[in-house]
Amino acid sequence: MVHLLKASNCLLLSTDKKKKESVWRDDPCYKFVYSLKGSMQYQSRRNDLLLHEKEFLVFNPHDEHKQLAVEDHKFLIELDAAFLHGAASVSGGQSELYFAQAAQKNPLVNQWVQFVHQFMGIEEEEGSRSSEVFLEHSFAQLSLLLAQSAPGTHTSDLVTQPYRFIQPAVFQVMETLKDDYEHAWSLDEMAALLDMSKFQFAHIFKQTVGVSPYSWLQLYRIVRSQDLLLHTHRTITDIAVSCGFSSVSVYNQLFRRLYGVPPGFFRRNNAQ
Repeated sequence: MVHLLKASNCLLLSTDKKKKESVWRDDPCYKFVYSLKGSMQYQSRRNDLLLHEKEFLVFNPHDEHKQLAVEDHKFLIELDAAFLHGAASVSGGQSELYFAQAAQKNPLVNQWVQFVHQFMGIEEEEGSRSSEVFLEHSFAQLSLLLAQSAPGTHTSDLVTQPYRFIQPAVFQVMETLKDDYEHAWSLDEMAALLDMSKFQFAHIFKQTVGVSPYSWLQLYRIVRSQDLLLHTHRTITDIAVSCGFSSVSVYNQLFRRLYGVPPGFFRRNNAQ
């Protein structure tokens, strides 16, 4: 089953075809990929990316990638770069957005996908005026959600509020980690916050957030470091250590994997 719907600046594809791509893609748009069911596997020039059910990732314009496998169902949206920038700027965000190349989960994004997917079952006629109007508004909503909650070079925090209502225990841990992100947290210490075994805690956290507790903490540290890179003259080594990384090499490696460039390059090209 394949659904393909188009609006003036965006395209939506929902398919259960299990197609493997052998050719690298290099699209000029933002590409939002969401796993409705099962798992999906992608490869970029710097990452192997595995999506489980209800997880998503965003490819930036000209991020080279190819699809390796789709277990069940793929939900994909191509967002025109100018359209997404314009929608993001309405909320007071930066006009230029570059998202971290990482799989993630977000309750608000999940609700948006489920709503749009249900609409597609009602309005299947491609090119109808009602479909086009709905998609235009829906894509603007998605653009705002991604700009505000998906981590990237434009963010200085990770949004945790939605988790307060769906998994209060995980929200509590996230807030504690944010308050003391410089600390060298162990999984045992994180689990002790909820009086759980580390295995039970790791399972609940991954199931809720889409990444392991340690991966989430490392991503938060990267996001916090970005502000220091742009608005201070501190050395990269000092920033890495002060943000809780075990070494500058670990910091550089993760930064490059998420953004394709090292911290020094990011600083030179974005500092005001």
